[in-house]
Amino acid sequence: MHNQAELAYRRLRERLIAGRYNPGDRLTELGICEDLGMSRTPVREALRRLQSDGLVASTGRGVVVSSLSEEDMRHATDLQGALEALAARLAATAQRDGHLSPAQMRQFEAAGRHVEERGAAGDVEGTWKANLDFHMMLARLSGNPLLEDALERIWARFSIVSRSNISRRTRLNAVHHAMIVRAISEGDPEAAACAAADHAREASITYSRNLASGD
Repeated sequence: MHNQAELAYRRLRERLIAGRYNPGDRLTELGICEDLGMSRTPVREALRRLQSDGLVASTGRGVVVSSLSEEDMRHATDLQGALEALAARLAATAQRDGHLSPAQMRQFEAAGRHVEERGAAGDVEGTWKANLDFHMMLARLSGNPLLEDALERIWARFSIVSRSNISRRTRLNAVHHAMIVRAISEGDPEAAACAAADHAREASITYSRNLASGD
């Protein structure tokens, strides 16, 4: 049953991050069971884990897909900026000290280019996915599994509430991603941390403006 609960959790989490459900949507155990083709026990356990992750919230009559208020989003982006600056600093330090392989750096550079390519093509969904992949790769390059886990949890919540926002940030992403990649490639921890912090700050400002304008 544990394996079924893990499978239910992963499948439902993937659906949430992929935008299958919108913030505020009510999820019922029966509906999810039908969607996943699974029984109630593993689905119930999956929902408990997703509530702990902050991706769904209990209403007393089932759960709803979580949303983030403007204040919640500000707190989340503040934390994200600090964590990604640390991740970039650690990755650049690892590169400087010879702990990152050429293959890892090529993959990271390719991930940055992919965001730019999807943005230039006007592919909103593709840009979002490429952006998420880039940031998760940055977290992995830090070499700190706790940092990687924390960033993965934050980005999972971002995935639900801000996917449409990425269409307004394709150029910003491309510029800042290139700066992050360059600083890490050159093994410059300070420059990498500053580039990552600047990226998070500008993204937060753009998101706040979009909220204020009703987008």
